[in-house]
Amino acid sequence: MPRIHRYLLQEMVLPFFMALGVISFLLLTKQLLNLVDLVLKNGVSPLIVLRLVAYIVPATFAITVPMSLLVAVLLALGRLATDLELTALRAGGVGLGRLYTPLVALGLAASLGMLGFNETLLPRFNEAYKLLFYQVLSRRSDVALQAGVWVKDFEGMLVYVDSKDPVTHQLSGVTIIRPGDPGRPTQWIHARSGRLSGDPSGYRLNLDLYQGSLQTVDGPQDSNLTTLDFNYSRFDLDLGGALGQIRDNNRQPSEMTIREIRRDTASMAPGDPRRAHWLTEMHKKIAIPFACLFFLLCGLPLGTLTRRGGRMLGFVFALGLIFAYYVLLSLGQTYGDAARVPAWLAMWAPNLAMAAVAAVAAWAAFDGRGPFSFGRGG
Repeated sequence: MPRIHRYLLQEMVLPFFMALGVISFLLLTKQLLNLVDLVLKNGVSPLIVLRLVAYIVPATFAITVPMSLLVAVLLALGRLATDLELTALRAGGVGLGRLYTPLVALGLAASLGMLGFNETLLPRFNEAYKLLFYQVLSRRSDVALQAGVWVKDFEGMLVYVDSKDPVTHQLSGVTIIRPGDPGRPTQWIHARSGRLSGDPSGYRLNLDLYQGSLQTVDGPQDSNLTTLDFNYSRFDLDLGGALGQIRDNNRQPSEMTIREIRRDTASMAPGDPRRAHWLTEMHKKIAIPFACLFFLLCGLPLGTLTRRGGRMLGFVFALGLIFAYYVLLSLGQTYGDAARVPAWLAMWAPNLAMAAVAAVAAWAAFDGRGPFSFGRGG
């Protein structure tokens, strides 16, 4: 690899990882707050939380990697321009075309790498996160069911246990109150015994009750009382509603691989209203990774502008291009889901728009006109 190519790529390394860290943190703020809440309210080990964070960070890479590459190339070119190194390269006969080679190679490698990552490794990270999160909540739910204490941590119910065997974790004298709301009556359940059971494949935690009764209060001013005895009944527990966030019994295309979407759409009828949305999501999974290439193609000629506007102009260009890209992506999603435009065009339109910007900027740079001027050569 020529020295100038290595030099340009080295200039991009630090800005890339800084942008990747900052953007990932901003996108994960809500999830990070929820995980901190696990530590503060439920006593989960910080090491477990770090593992959970390590599993969810890759889910943002589809968005953060293209953004970070754009920021990196603009800041790298900005630094070279501000320090007059671009001028020195031009004087030495190194034209803009010579700088495209490493960036095109990097863009293609990043695009293909992200495509493969999303298809192979990302589903594994998502599955590992869900399984670990389920295991954490299962243990915390078992700890939460203390004898002689009304437990309010479970979604939609209050639970009271008379006694709990410290070895077998068998529960005795279990009482559950499910407060009513519009459309659902108040329920009072009492059972002689109970036990926690789990379903890791469905990310469900159950409370199995034996030899009990269920009383339902309904009607005007709670005037109707219905009693139902049972030998066995199962109730779904959810600590703070957290398990409901990771269940995927009805998986959406955004959670599936391209192969899985292809398989399912092939079995759909042509008039199925879901078909357009699923095809749009499939093309989205292919188009977004290639934003890496198109962002780099835009960033190189636009980065030469920073010799007049200073390094901060690189941030302005990056924010403008990112905003424009994701506005177009959102519009494409809307029109693609509604089948108003073909799914492939809806999702590839933002990349095509970036290609147009890159072509205009490159033409201006090679032509040597205006503020884009870099000069001809090599």
